[in-house]
Parts: sequence; C-alpha cells; structure tokens
Amino acid sequence: MDLDLRKKKIIKWIIAVVVVVGAAMAIFVWRLNNYPSDMEYMPVMQALSDGFFVIGVLCTGMGALMWISTTGVLDIISYGFKSLLYLFTPLTKDRDEGGFYEYKLEKQAKRKEVPFEYLWLGIGAVVLSLIFSMFV
Repeated sequence: MDLDLRKKKIIKWIIAVVVVVGAAMAIFVWRLNNYPSDMEYMPVMQALSDGFFVIGVLCTGMGALMWISTTGVLDIISYGFKSLLYLFTPLTKDRDEGGFYEYKLEKQAKRKEVPFEYLWLGIGAVVLSLIFSMFV
C-alpha cells in the first residue's frame, strides 16, 4: 500500500473515531444535565449506554448505506431521478448518452473502494453501549 494512501486512511479513521466519541460524549453530557449533582453510579452508566447506542445506530446505518451504494444496488434509483430531471426540465446535456446499461457501466468505472470505517465504528459503539448497559 502506498504511504500517502495509508496516511489518508489513518486520517479518515481518526476523524471517524473523533466524530463517534465526540457525539456520544455530547449525548452523555446532555443526559447527565437531567440528573442532580449528587449522582450515583447507575445514571452515569445509563447515560453512557444511551449516548453510544444512539451514535452507534446512526453510524451503522450510515456505514451500511455507504456500503450498499458502492455495490451498485442504488444505480437504478439515481438513473430514474436523472431521467425525471431531464424529462421535466429544459436540460439537454447528456440526453443521448444511452440507456441504463451504459449509465451503470459509467458509474461502475467511477466507483471507489468500500468505506467500512463508519460501519465498524457504529458496530463498536453499539457493543460499547451493551457493555455499559450491563453495569446498569
């Protein structure tokens, strides 16, 4: 693997981890503001569990959609929206490009590698949520 590509991948992972942990901590702090100052152990674990679960579900869903979009399953939907756009607007660009098969081949050539960062981080956040909920 190229050194520059490895650095970019590491930076992507660091950004994703910071986003997940930061969002979970924001929910944690928001939940703790509803409790009195003499808190016990259980509300802290419940707030941590809630924070990581919400962020975990959102990141897992986003990661799953990113993964599905790289497989080409959603190409027909984007082709349909593009066709509707050209049908109901005066746009004439790319009207004679061909049918769906040519569109799918063009999209397949532009596809990048599958981004698994958010999918794995989401699953990890849900696992952390389950760990924190065991202490409640």
